[in-house]
Parts: sequence; structure tokens; C-alpha cells
Amino acid sequence: MSQTIYTCLGQLRKELHITQADLGKKVGTSRQTICAMEKGDYVPSLKLALLIAKVFNRPVEDVFHLTNKKC
Repeated sequence: MSQTIYTCLGQLRKELHITQADLGKKVGTSRQTICAMEKGDYVPSLKLALLIAKVFNRPVEDVFHLTNKKC
């Protein structure tokens, strides 16, 4: 069963005034991967999701979720 993963990644990134490339460097991935996550085309590994949440100092559930909620 496939389920969509929704994200507030773009909004959180913009709040910190960091680019996709900057975030990618902080978590050890590419700008293209960050872009794909923001568009919903790529589901991150658990490790990557946790690293991203740590950058924003938020629980992973604030960055990634199973329902399309307001960010």
C-alpha cells in the first residue's frame, strides 16, 4: 500500500532563509533531492528525515506527515 508523504520542508526552509543547496549540504544530500522532497516526488529515509528535522529543531512530525495539513 503506497501512501503520500506530505511535507512542510519548503516553508520551514524559507523561514530559516536557507536555500535547497544549503539544506542539502547540512544533511549530506543534494539540492535536487531536497527539491524532489518539497515537490512530493521523493520520500526520504528515516535517517535523512531525522537529520532534516534536527536542522529545523523540530520533531520529524512537524516536517513530514501522512495527512495534508497546514504547515
